Amino acid sequence: MPTTHEPLHRAAEDLAMAVLAELAETASAPQFGLQRDYRNWRRCQQEIFLAEEREQWWWPNEFSSREWWHRFPAYDVLREVIRDHEVLRSRVDTLVGYPSSLVLRRLDDVVVRYLLTPVVEAARAYRFDSAAFEAAYATMEAGLFAKTVRLVEYVPLLGFDMSQAVSGAPLPDGLTIRPMTDGEVSEALRVMGIPIAQLSGTNSLNLSRFHQNALVLERDLPVHSGHNQHPEAGASSPFGAAVDRMLIALRIVCGGSVTYGRPMCMQSREDFDAQPHASSRLTEVHHPVEDRPTILVDAAALGSLGEVYDLLGKPGVQSKKFLLNALRRLIMAGGRAVPEDRLIDLCITAESLFIQHRGLSRSREKREHLVAGAKALLSGDPQLAAEDQHVEQLIEGAYRRRNVEMHGDVAQTGTSRLLDGTATSNLHALVGDFERLLRRAAHLFLIQTAGGDGGRTASSPDPR
Repeated sequence: MPTTHEPLHRAAEDLAMAVLAELAETASAPQFGLQRDYRNWRRCQQEIFLAEEREQWWWPNEFSSREWWHRFPAYDVLREVIRDHEVLRSRVDTLVGYPSSLVLRRLDDVVVRYLLTPVVEAARAYRFDSAAFEAAYATMEAGLFAKTVRLVEYVPLLGFDMSQAVSGAPLPDGLTIRPMTDGEVSEALRVMGIPIAQLSGTNSLNLSRFHQNALVLERDLPVHSGHNQHPEAGASSPFGAAVDRMLIALRIVCGGSVTYGRPMCMQSREDFDAQPHASSRLTEVHHPVEDRPTILVDAAALGSLGEVYDLLGKPGVQSKKFLLNALRRLIMAGGRAVPEDRLIDLCITAESLFIQHRGLSRSREKREHLVAGAKALLSGDPQLAAEDQHVEQLIEGAYRRRNVEMHGDVAQTGTSRLLDGTATSNLHALVGDFERLLRRAAHLFLIQTAGGDGGRTASSPDPR
């Protein structure tokens, strides 16, 4: 097969043939054994993962001796070929990787892992297999000359699922929400970055389908090498700020209680000589509420998700303290397991959003301001699809129940109305509709505050 660098190809082939001939004479046959790797898990069923098992060649002890390698003239020839090439000499027997993560790449390790092992495992003997060698060499040569590495930053989404229609769809700033690969799941499990449902055996575990997706940012970075620290090593990644914004966007658009596992950073395992493990920030892992997962169902929701994510980064939004407070309380409410706690946070959200608007009388009571502000913003909204009187009844019912919880005002107990006008005494249903109203209101406030009209009429209130 054609090669980019024929001297490298010839020297590598001579060394492989010499080493295999030596091993065939001294060890007669290679030894293989079944290896179980508890650092790597593979998906067996949707929620069942098994520890990775594979039959591996047991490398001879001689491979660990530098003196043994220098017994082969072909080894020194290969080293000289590498030293004489301006690119290769910076990629072997030095630190190689991306700026914040450089790992030593030794020549003998490359020869054993990427040339000898594929040949021996293909032939099942210490015999030179030309086809296996050519395939292995092509991989090694392409890897040594690669100009970039692929950096994968991801954070597991806990309490989240999505339909196949939107799986892997792109979002702003190069972000993607997609199922994690088995390697990404394994790394998150290694640092306890996602919760395990149960260890179901000595080599198996159960992982909920609601913890198997991630927010991902993949970037190509130039290959860096050498023992000197690169100036970009301490540079911050744009992923951290994107993570915070996307969590708010997911809660506003899709509801539920989605939260994050531990943020991970790793080189793509498809890269040549990829570093074996990811790095992680050991942040606290907040578990979602089990019976309220966040579901991303269709392209329309995906479009809204990208829109809200963009709006959250606008300077006008970041300068509005009332809106930031409302969003913070809305997110807090989504993560509460107890409906009474959710209700109190949602009432604070409503007060932040609705109480003060231009043109509203200052003499009104707080509840009247809330109702008037909500009507001005949400009247005729096609997505909420609620009549004005039902919006008013829902808010009044939520505040009556809030007074019961906050002040023990038992005189306020009774039925409330949902957004469709249905009477209910179920607190979960009341809080669910109240949260849906406030999530839509937050979305519209973001549109207005950022300067867009979002299809709203001139009757909509001006943001403060």
